[in-house]
Amino acid sequence: MQSHSKTLCFSMLFNAFACLVITGCHKPAAPTANQATVITPVSIVVGETPSDEQQQAMLAAKDALFTTLSGRLMEAMQQQGPVGAIVVCQKEAPRMAADVGDSHALKIGRTGVRLRNPNNQPPTWAKSLTESQIDTPQFVKLSSGAAAALLPIKLQGQCLMCHGPQEQIAPAVQDQLAKLYPDDRATGFREGELRGWFWIEMPAN
Repeated sequence: MQSHSKTLCFSMLFNAFACLVITGCHKPAAPTANQATVITPVSIVVGETPSDEQQQAMLAAKDALFTTLSGRLMEAMQQQGPVGAIVVCQKEAPRMAADVGDSHALKIGRTGVRLRNPNNQPPTWAKSLTESQIDTPQFVKLSSGAAAALLPIKLQGQCLMCHGPQEQIAPAVQDQLAKLYPDDRATGFREGELRGWFWIEMPAN
């Protein structure tokens, strides 16, 4: 995994789901003001792991997102410098993740040890792993029946210009980060340090 984690600046996003149940030919009654929708959190099933085929499919999706995003970041860096790359992370990375997810029939995203984009929270099932800052690839089965993966990414030297110690970040980059991410916490990293993870969910079917 680590060998694939080059030239990647981070920024990460998640969707909520609702379920409508129809019984027979009867229209379900509308919920009252006192009724609340109960959503059962998805959790890791201890002792179960995805098949080798599922693991390879999830790794392929991760590689596809890495290749797409890192290529676009390199292009932005060459044309506009790190300030332009930050805009790519903010505006284009979510769409790239969605496109890769659609093409591989799964969900994929990114989260961080310390977040730059508050939308990049980890999925519920991954929170215990990210909180313990697990730094090895994890392949798990979920209570929903899905296969899932949490794949760590280590900070490479090229990313220090946006994620390194505050005193080493150029003023123009600091200004752009303050503008786009007023609650940014994703600086102060050192080369080789755990920066974040790719998370992946593959439906049971």
